[in-house]
Amino acid sequence: MNITDETETLLWAMRPAIDLSHLRGPLPSSISDLAPEKRPFRPATHLILDSFFVATETVNQARALERVAHRGVPIELDLPGEDDRARLFGSPALALAQRRIAETLNGRVPAAVIDSFENQLYKVVVALSIYRGFDLSRFSGVLVSTQHSPIMRALFIAAEEQGVPVIYVPHAPVAVNSAYRDLPVAYAGLRGPGEVEFYARELAVPRTQLDIVGNLGSDVLSAPMPSIDPASPGVVALSPHPAETIRRVFAAVSSPQLGATTVAPHPRSDLPEVQALMPSGWRIDTEHRTLDLLHTGVPFMFQLSSGVAWESAALGIPTATIRLDESPVNYPFLDDEAVFPSVFTPADAAAFVADARAGRIDRAALRKHAVHWCALDGASAAAELERVLAHVATGGAQAHARRLHDGWAAGGAALAYSSIAHTPVAPS
Repeated sequence: MNITDETETLLWAMRPAIDLSHLRGPLPSSISDLAPEKRPFRPATHLILDSFFVATETVNQARALERVAHRGVPIELDLPGEDDRARLFGSPALALAQRRIAETLNGRVPAAVIDSFENQLYKVVVALSIYRGFDLSRFSGVLVSTQHSPIMRALFIAAEEQGVPVIYVPHAPVAVNSAYRDLPVAYAGLRGPGEVEFYARELAVPRTQLDIVGNLGSDVLSAPMPSIDPASPGVVALSPHPAETIRRVFAAVSSPQLGATTVAPHPRSDLPEVQALMPSGWRIDTEHRTLDLLHTGVPFMFQLSSGVAWESAALGIPTATIRLDESPVNYPFLDDEAVFPSVFTPADAAAFVADARAGRIDRAALRKHAVHWCALDGASAAAELERVLAHVATGGAQAHARRLHDGWAAGGAALAYSSIAHTPVAPS
């Protein structure tokens, strides 16, 4: 492969992360101070599941496949040796890709963030070497739960080069950003009709080529909606936002009319920071997951564009979206104000809580909306994924394109929506 082609390959793997570079923080100094060839590479986790190769990078990705992947056998892939790493890091294609990334991001993000992308690019080069050196052709397919991670996109490239289809089962609800306007896979096992409609509309992918698998990572739909105790504490669910954002979240809903209120922190929340910012009289629950609190029948929940809102709706828990400005919500399933009313001020919050505690919110409508966006979960979702895998294993992949939609190629939906369409990292 010539330098230009290989540079394009590297940038294709990196484009989703580059476009969302404003969300990326700098590397810790313990890593950034190291020479590139000395920086650590943490490989993905790999399993052999029947005739499929399974790859995940995070706990959430693994959880999305666990109900099927638990049968898999772990496998370790060989990492490049020092000599190989030196050769990979000295390639002209990598140097050219690095220069195009720096030219794109210069002046747009802090220098430390640009440096962190240098590290990410080295990881992609290492991942490509690992996956290209591994015989994927002996598998019926590659199963993943993200389509925008640079490391997983390196796996996609190697799989395509070896003629192996990729099956994508998302680990999170579809979001309204450039990264999700992309299905560079042969199969997509989406959560529900709402996601199928989103991808068919945004990517012009025929609905007949999109499967509905549901969410293997939850058991919400198999459980009845809990009874609600209107006098019990409501919940404010947090995402791992910086302190200033959390302060604004609390300020938007802090009203005496809320009554008893529990803060449900994110696993990555800074607990002392959250406690210092909480309004007087509120309590923080560090012993239970947010979903566990919802199952007890809390009378209401506030959240800031969080995926947990799907679970609260599925359980019929009255849920409102905190809005700090007029920016669109992150998840399209939150876009219906009749289901998830917006709260901008404490007065809005008090009015919503009054309706929730008085039972004036249609809980059945919440459940119906949730099912539209995720039609099944738990064991039912696992059975549906098993069906899709069986279809692929028996040759069903031959009826599918190599990529349902390449959002980051020239003319792709992701690129058109992005901030990098006319920059040095755009397709050459």
